[in-house]
Amino acid sequence: MTGFLLAWKFLTILPGGKKDTGINPRDLGRSMSYYPLVGLLLGILLWGAYGLFSQAFPRTLCDGLVILLLAVITGALHLDGLADTLDGMAAGKTAEERLRIMRDHRVGTFGAVGLILILGMKFLALNSLPEDVTGKTLLVALTLSRWSMVQLTYRTPYARPEGGLGKVFRENVKKREMVIATFLSLIIALFLLRFWGAVLWLAVGVSALGIQLLFQKKIGGITGDILGAANETHELLVLLMVSGIFHGFF
Repeated sequence: MTGFLLAWKFLTILPGGKKDTGINPRDLGRSMSYYPLVGLLLGILLWGAYGLFSQAFPRTLCDGLVILLLAVITGALHLDGLADTLDGMAAGKTAEERLRIMRDHRVGTFGAVGLILILGMKFLALNSLPEDVTGKTLLVALTLSRWSMVQLTYRTPYARPEGGLGKVFRENVKKREMVIATFLSLIIALFLLRFWGAVLWLAVGVSALGIQLLFQKKIGGITGDILGAANETHELLVLLMVSGIFHGFF
């Protein structure tokens, strides 16, 4: 269970297992096998919370509270990465300048606007879903978004010459982890949403490839911030696509 617990600790602020005094870098790579499973469990927690909220609050408020809870239990880790990525891409003119801006923890205009827009769009997309598919959609969105981080880590060079935590993951995630994460994400998506689960899985895979090509061109690879931005992007993508499915767009 070491790999799963490492993934759980890294992707959430929730308690799980004993505190590690030293972590083998290879174990960090192995932990990425379990990213889709952590996403599934987070989705189950949100689904359960949604059921509790619905006993006391109207639908609109329940959806807002779920979005809030997701940000809290993940420590807003991925939202922080999204804001830093947007600031770097919007304000930087060269790869070096973009990386420097992304390293700055202060949130600029583009990052702040991006956070407002993505949280607002998540809320609107979730609120537009029929209640009987809301829970399954959350499960699929959180599963596939975390799978996308494994794809990007496995396939894309690390952009910062000086290194960083993301480089440790990049150097230690192997084909085995990619295969396991891909299999888990596909099985979960198929089980929950059948044919449309496969469509969503394919869409996230194609989108992750697009993000890979974009950032290889812009800064030469990925960073931890970009992985967080990809996670947020794909959570929203799944919510939007499912909303489109049930409103006749697809």
